[in-house]
Amino acid sequence: MSLCINPGCPQPNHPDNGGSPTCVVCGSDLVLQGRYRVMRLISSDSGFGRVYEAYERNVPKLLKVLKESYNTNGKVVELFRREAQVLSQLNHPGVPQVEPEGYFLYYSSDSAQPLHCLIMEKIEGPNLKQWMVQQGNHPISERQAMLWLTQLTDVLDLVHQHNYFHRDIKPENIMLRPSGQLVLVDFGAAREMTQTYMANLGDSGITTVSSAGYTPPEQEQGQAVPQSDFYALGRTLIYLMTAKLPNDTAIYNSRTNAFTWRPLAPQISAPLADLVDDLIAPAAAQRPQSTATILERLAQVRSRQVSSLPRSIGTRSTGGTAPATWPMTVLNPHEAKTLTEPSRSFLPPWLDQRPWLLAGLTGLALAVPLGWYAMTRNASDLTPPFEAVEDLPQRSVRSLGTLSGHEADVLDMLLLKDGQTLITASADQTVRFWDLEGKRALRTLSEHTNTVKTLAMTTDQEILITTGDDRTIRFWNMADGELLVTLSNAHPVPINALEVSNNGKTLVSADSDGTVFVWNLVAPNGRIDPQHLVTTGPSHTLQADGTVNDLRFTRDDSYLISGGKSLHVWLTDALDQPITLTGHEPLTFINRLAISDDGRTLITASSDKTVRLWNLADQTHRATLTGHQSYVNDLRVEGPLLWSADADQRILVWNMDQAAYVETIAGFDTDIWRFAVQPNGHIVTIGGTDHSLRLWALEDEGEP
Repeated sequence: MSLCINPGCPQPNHPDNGGSPTCVVCGSDLVLQGRYRVMRLISSDSGFGRVYEAYERNVPKLLKVLKESYNTNGKVVELFRREAQVLSQLNHPGVPQVEPEGYFLYYSSDSAQPLHCLIMEKIEGPNLKQWMVQQGNHPISERQAMLWLTQLTDVLDLVHQHNYFHRDIKPENIMLRPSGQLVLVDFGAAREMTQTYMANLGDSGITTVSSAGYTPPEQEQGQAVPQSDFYALGRTLIYLMTAKLPNDTAIYNSRTNAFTWRPLAPQISAPLADLVDDLIAPAAAQRPQSTATILERLAQVRSRQVSSLPRSIGTRSTGGTAPATWPMTVLNPHEAKTLTEPSRSFLPPWLDQRPWLLAGLTGLALAVPLGWYAMTRNASDLTPPFEAVEDLPQRSVRSLGTLSGHEADVLDMLLLKDGQTLITASADQTVRFWDLEGKRALRTLSEHTNTVKTLAMTTDQEILITTGDDRTIRFWNMADGELLVTLSNAHPVPINALEVSNNGKTLVSADSDGTVFVWNLVAPNGRIDPQHLVTTGPSHTLQADGTVNDLRFTRDDSYLISGGKSLHVWLTDALDQPITLTGHEPLTFINRLAISDDGRTLITASSDKTVRLWNLADQTHRATLTGHQSYVNDLRVEGPLLWSADADQRILVWNMDQAAYVETIAGFDTDIWRFAVQPNGHIVTIGGTDHSLRLWALEDEGEP
C-alpha cells in the first residue's frame, strides 16, 4: 500500500493507493520527487514534524515532514532546513546519509502551501535510551564506555571540522546500528560556527535549544559554543554508566549543583571518570577545547589501564556494599570465565581511535555467514511482505481516561484476580495500588530507596514481592500493605526480574549481570514464610549469559526459562544442565516471556521486532511471527490466541496453532511497555513519558 501525506486527505491509507501514482481520494502525488513512496506513519510526536517510512524501490528511507502549522514560523523552518544542509555535507557512518537534494517542497492537490520535506537514510536500530531499556537498564562497562565515547567524539570531530556543532546530544538522539556503530541524529538544532554567530553570543535572536539534564549552563542562556557538545556528551555517558537519569537525586544535588555519580559507577576507572568530569565542567573554558584533546585523553586512559585481580563469578565486588554471605554453588551454562578489567587495547592507534572502521570491518566479516543463514533458514522464519500486516483486520481503541500519581516512569504492573485491582511499580521508588473501576489510587508503598522494576506475588495473592535498583527484595502483606521481610543486598547489582513457581514454593530473582537466585519460600515448618530467607539465602545460584529481563516457569514447574541477552531453559530437577536456545537477532534482547495454556509452547518477545514460538518438549524453534515495526515489549496468552504489544503503539493478535496473524489493535497514543486486559475487555497500558496508567476500551466491530 501507499500512504498519502496530504494533511487534508480524508483517507490517506486508502487500500487502492498501492499501485496508483496519485491518491485515489484527494488526487495528491503518492510518488514524491518521482522516487519515494511513503508506506506508513512512524510518529507524529517528533518535535515539529511527522516521521514516515518511505521506500526508494526496495530501500527503506526516513521521511520527515514539517507540520503545516509551522510553515509561517521562520525559525522553525530554518531549523528544519538546517538538518538537511548539515547532513548533506557529512559523509560518515556515524551520521544519517542525506543526498544534496534531500530537502524538498511537496505540494498537495488541494493547497497552495507546500509541505517541507526531508528524506534521509533510515537507521535500523534503537536509540540509546531504548537500548538501555531493552538490556535491562544496567550500567555499561568501562570497555563499552570507552568505545562509545571514542565513536561519538569521532563523529563530533567531523561535525566541528565542518564548522557546525550539534547542540542537542542526548541518548534519544544517538542510535545504534546492528554493526555496533553509534549514529548521531537530529541535526535540526545544529549551529554554524561563523564569526557573526560567535560575535553575537547572547543575542536574543539566537534560538535556544534545551534538553533537561543534558544542556550546559551557557546554552540555557542562548550562548552555546562548540564545547557545549562536550558537556552533553559527558552527561550522556554518565547516564549510560550509572543507568540514572540526569535529574535523579542519587547523582545530582540541585541545591549545590553537585554531581555524585562516581559511587554508582564503580566499574569505571579514575582516569576515565576524570575525563567525564572534565567534559561536564560548569564553565566551557574548563572543558576540553577540541575533539582532538578528548581523543588524546582517551588514548592516555587506555595506556593506564591494567588488568585487575580476577574476580570469580558469584563473588563480584559490590562497590563498598558487603556482598551476600550465603554459600553459593554457581551453575553456569558455559564454562566459567574469569572476569578482568579492560586491558590496554591491542589495536594500532589509527584503528583504535576510529572504531567505526573496526565496526565496518567486523560487519563485512559477518556478512557472508549471515547471508548464508538468511538464504538457508526455515521458510517459517521469512518475513512476509510489509502489506500483510496493514491489510489485516484492524480494531481501534478509545480512551477511558488516565490514572495519575506516579512521578516517574511506570515499569511493571500486576492485575489481581478480581480484575479491578492493579498494582504498579515505578522509577519514583514507589509501588501503588489502584481501583480501576473507581479510577482512584488505593495505597502507596514507599520503602524502596531506588527504582522499583518488577513485581511478583505468591499464588494465593496474600504476599506481594517487589524489587529493583536498590538490590533488595521486599515482601508485603497484601491485606494491609505491611512490610513483612526485607532481603537487603539480595543481589550485588540491580535486580530485573522476579517469578514465583506455580506451586507457590519457589521464588526466582535475576539481575543485570545474569545471576539467577533460586529461593525456597517454604519454611522448615512446612508453611510458606519468607522470613527464613534472611538467614538461609538462596538455595541455588545460576549464571545466565548476560543480563536477564524476564523469568517464567512452565505450567507444571518442570522448566524455568530466563530471557534477556540470552535465552536459557533450565530443568528444575537438574539445574546444572541448562539448554541455550538461539534464533533471535544478534545485539538484540528478549524483553518478555510467556507460556501457552497447554504448557507446550514457549513464546519470546524481542527487540529484534519479532515474536518466536518454541517447542518446550524438545527445545526447538517452531515459528517466527514477524510484522511488528518496533521492538516487542509484552505478551498475553488467551487460549490459542497470543497478544503482543510493541513500542509502535500497537498490539498484534496471533493464532499460535497456525502461527498466523489474526488482527491488529491500534489507536493507542504512546508506546506500550506493559499491558493487562480486564475481564470486561478493557485494556490497561503503561508506557510513554507522562508516567500515567492509560485505560482503553476496544471499539465494537462495526463501530466507526
